[in-house]
Amino acid sequence: MRSIHQIGKTLFPALYLKNTSGAIMPLTAFLLPVILGLGGLTIDVSNGMMTRDNLQTAADAAAVAGAWEVARGFDEEMEPSAEKEAENNGYLPALAGVINVTLNEAGDEVIVSIQQHSNSYFSRLFTEESTTVRVEATASVVPGTDDFCILSLEQAEANALTTSGAVDLSMPDCGIAVNSADGDAMHINGNVSIDVETISIVGEMSVSGGSADVTYDTLNEHSAPVPDPYATLDPAIDTACDYNNKSISGGGNKTLSPGTYCGGLRVRGNNNVTFEPGVYTFVGGAIDIAGGGTLNGAGTSFIMTGSGSDYATMSITGNRAVNLSAPAEGSDMEGILMYQDPNAPETGTNSLLGTADLRFDGVLYFPSQTLNIGGNSTAASDVCTKIVARVVRMHGNPFIGNDCSDKPIDPITVPKVKLIR
Repeated sequence: MRSIHQIGKTLFPALYLKNTSGAIMPLTAFLLPVILGLGGLTIDVSNGMMTRDNLQTAADAAAVAGAWEVARGFDEEMEPSAEKEAENNGYLPALAGVINVTLNEAGDEVIVSIQQHSNSYFSRLFTEESTTVRVEATASVVPGTDDFCILSLEQAEANALTTSGAVDLSMPDCGIAVNSADGDAMHINGNVSIDVETISIVGEMSVSGGSADVTYDTLNEHSAPVPDPYATLDPAIDTACDYNNKSISGGGNKTLSPGTYCGGLRVRGNNNVTFEPGVYTFVGGAIDIAGGGTLNGAGTSFIMTGSGSDYATMSITGNRAVNLSAPAEGSDMEGILMYQDPNAPETGTNSLLGTADLRFDGVLYFPSQTLNIGGNSTAASDVCTKIVARVVRMHGNPFIGNDCSDKPIDPITVPKVKLIR
């Protein structure tokens, strides 16, 4: 027996005909906006992710570039350098871009934040607001692994560090750094024997004349400059005179006390001079020490200052055995044996020379003038000598001690930059 459904289909076939193609059209019309919308959103999301990735690359590069300027001591170049590097790596100021470059309070981290619009295609059909992408990166300036005992700060001139005569220098655990970019920044001349761990030169080294034996683990030419490690040091200076034009001569034992010496200090004769512990401030004139005998001072620091063209300079020559050490940790001027005011004119010259033992335990800081150093020294243990001068001239057989493990003296190094987030 047939069902009612079958009978109806037989009697009224027109009611049961189906047009399948016609049924798809309204469904397609209904789903098309959804399909297009999903495709548009996918494109917008993908474009936003690509914009974020590009901006993060730009922020990373900008932070590193800014940090390198800080590491080189050029804080004023931090922001323009970071902005330029950001644009080189995909940051587009034209898309309502905003970049912010800051240095943290400690001065060792550069933080870069960037925001700009992301191109949105489908979203614009529904809103006039653009999608804004924001990213941030931080780069840190960290100490390098090298340690330099001699640093020439001159940035442009030839012969920023030179040797002459018979120079014998042994610093196997320490290095030499020269900030001059000249092709003859470090000039080795004479019968020279140098043994150091690292030589780092912004420019290049040259060797001429005599017989030179220069031994090193690493030679880095065209390297980054080494920042002045004491550029921010601002010692308290008392210019009220305790002594004027002080002079010592004759034989026997002589003792000098801390205080302010105006017009310099002159020492002559064959005598044994002792500096009592403390800070000696010299205002103008010359510290001119020659003759024979000895010159001793433990826990002493010599500050050389002045005004105009009259800034104190240091000269130790003759056949006098010298043994001077800087104040210990926790003292005023800890680790600083000699400090010359950075305002001293570049024409000045300072000399630590002689034919007897010269031992300087501490930092010798002459940032704007020339330092001649030499002597006939013999090695000694537990001596840490750090030389920072605009120009360094080496003579004879200077003893540059590099046992700084227990001294309040930070390493002098080429800083490195690390992207930390």
